[in-house]
Amino acid sequence: MRNLIAIAVRNVLRNKRRTLITLLALLVGVGVMVSIRGLLNGLQSSMIESATKGQTGALQVHKKGYLKNVLASPLDLDIAVDEAFLQKIKAVPHVTAVAPRILFAGMVNVEEETLFVQIFAVDPLREFAALPKRKEVLNGPAAAFAQGAADNGIVVTAELAQGLIDGKKRKDFNAPTAVLAPDKDGALSAEEARILGTMTLTSPGEKKVAMVPLALAQRLLKLQGRATEIAVAIDDLDHLDAVRDGLQVALGPDYEVHRWDEIALFFKDIVFRQNLVLSIVATVFMILMLLGVANTMLMAVLDRTREIGTMMAVGVRRGRILVLFLLEALTIGVLGGLSGGALGGAVVAYMNARTLQIALPTSPIPFVVVPYVTSGYIATVVGVAGLGAVVFALYPAWRASRMRPVQALAGG
Repeated sequence: MRNLIAIAVRNVLRNKRRTLITLLALLVGVGVMVSIRGLLNGLQSSMIESATKGQTGALQVHKKGYLKNVLASPLDLDIAVDEAFLQKIKAVPHVTAVAPRILFAGMVNVEEETLFVQIFAVDPLREFAALPKRKEVLNGPAAAFAQGAADNGIVVTAELAQGLIDGKKRKDFNAPTAVLAPDKDGALSAEEARILGTMTLTSPGEKKVAMVPLALAQRLLKLQGRATEIAVAIDDLDHLDAVRDGLQVALGPDYEVHRWDEIALFFKDIVFRQNLVLSIVATVFMILMLLGVANTMLMAVLDRTREIGTMMAVGVRRGRILVLFLLEALTIGVLGGLSGGALGGAVVAYMNARTLQIALPTSPIPFVVVPYVTSGYIATVVGVAGLGAVVFALYPAWRASRMRPVQALAGG
């Protein structure tokens, strides 16, 4: 076998031009695959960080049955969020912070203008400690909301501000404002508020949204000391499932603990579609590259007909000839895969050393992307290139092993 490997390597290097063209095809193809994977890894990591540190939290705790009815924003499936309950959650290993919230539908009124809105009620100090990236959506004066300075200060999206204020030619947010919503008993309730400024949200559909202090919402909805969900921050997403299981055990069957990707289905769908498209593109690239290997091996068989006949005439078995050509294909595949992996890794390292900002069509806030690629992915691509080259070379190798010595020596 060692002799066969040496012969295979020598044969690959014999026709340098043909081998070089095939290796270049593998180099470019594998390099592009690794580079795109690295860029996509960075983008997806940024999106996941945006979701877990800026929107949903890594995990969320709800009353049992809440998530099935989340579109109705049920207020009767609420949770007592006293300090003892929050400490029970924080006592679970790897939990770093908790943030109680209330989500509900309501209205914001500015003088004679009233608009229906989706309202997020948060405890500013806890919310921005658990989800630090949420501060990035606050524009200008709205940043004061994160300090919890005013218990009636609210923040609205730019689209909502346009309808409430700009559309009426008002110069500022000082006009009398109120937040209205049905309380837990169904009676319409109102609380005086003050618009601090605007925020820019990233998910589609978040056009008319208001963020209000939790205390204001609790008064408005008659839910003092209660919330409808609790966002949970953890130290590392690698512990996500372990923390979820630990929380479920600690809280009991009356509560449900959900991962971020069970809540932010939009982000989960984007990641799935990106991976699907990359898989299709990578498959097409790999097939085209391996067809080049198959073509190279077929040309090698046709060029070396007399050599094959001579080998058979001196007693070389057909099986060894088959293995010889497969080893040649494996050599080309591995060399091309390794060189392409090195090129792709270098491109990813170059991009990693620079700050990339990518804006998705659905998000007005660009994602800061730090591309990276794992050694496992590069090894997988190199392995697929090598094994794929062997598979695609089966027909040329089989054809070489099926030649008749007399015809082969005659060049036929």
